Amino acid sequence: MTPDKRQAKIADDKTQHSQDQGGSAHNLTEVLEAIEPDNDSGKSSIGDIMEALESRGFGPLLFAPALIAVMPTGGIPGVPTVCGVIIALLSVQMIMGKNQPWLPNFINKIEFDKEKLDKGVSIATKVTKKIDKVSKPRLQKLSSQGAKKGVAAVCILAALSMIPLEAVPFAVMVPATSIILFAIGLITKDGYITLAALLLNIATLYFLVTTLMGG
Repeated sequence: MTPDKRQAKIADDKTQHSQDQGGSAHNLTEVLEAIEPDNDSGKSSIGDIMEALESRGFGPLLFAPALIAVMPTGGIPGVPTVCGVIIALLSVQMIMGKNQPWLPNFINKIEFDKEKLDKGVSIATKVTKKIDKVSKPRLQKLSSQGAKKGVAAVCILAALSMIPLEAVPFAVMVPATSIILFAIGLITKDGYITLAALLLNIATLYFLVTTLMGG
C-alpha cells in the first residue's frame, strides 16, 4: 500500500469512527458549514439549504432559518417573516412525528445573496466552535420524544412572533435566538441549552406583548 493510500485509509477510518460514535450528528459547526450550498450562481435558495440538512434531523432544519433571520440576510425585507413561517411549518411536522419534512415549492425557490450567507456563516462558525467544546449530552429527559414535541410547540409561538416583530428594528433577533438555542439543544442533546432557550422564549413573549401593547 502506498503512503498516500495508507493516509487516505486512516482518514476514512477516523471518519467512520466519528460517525459510529455519533460525533458528526452532534457537531454544530458541521451543521453550520452544511448550510453553505456548493454552487457558483451567487445565489442560495431555501430549498438548497433544506436539502443539505434534511438527513440531519429537525434540529438543523430549525437552526438554519433562525440563523438566517439573525445574520445579514435577515436585513432583507420579508426574510424574517419567511423564516418564521418555515420554522412554524417544520415545528408542526415535528409534533406530528413526520420523518420527511416538507415545505411548499414557492418557499423552496426563495433566493438570497450567497455572499451575505457566507459572511454570516463565517462569523457564526467562530461561535459554534466554542459551543462544540462545551456542549455535551445532558439532562436526557429533555431529549425525549415528548420533550421534543414540547420544544416544537414553543418554537411555533416564537416563530409566529417573528412576523409582527419584523416591523420593529432588530426585534426579530430575540425570538430567532431562542429558536437557535432550542435547535442547538436538539442537535447537541444538551438539556441545559434547551432550558436557556425556554427562558429566552419567555422573555420573547413578554417582549412581544409589551411591544405590541406599547409598553
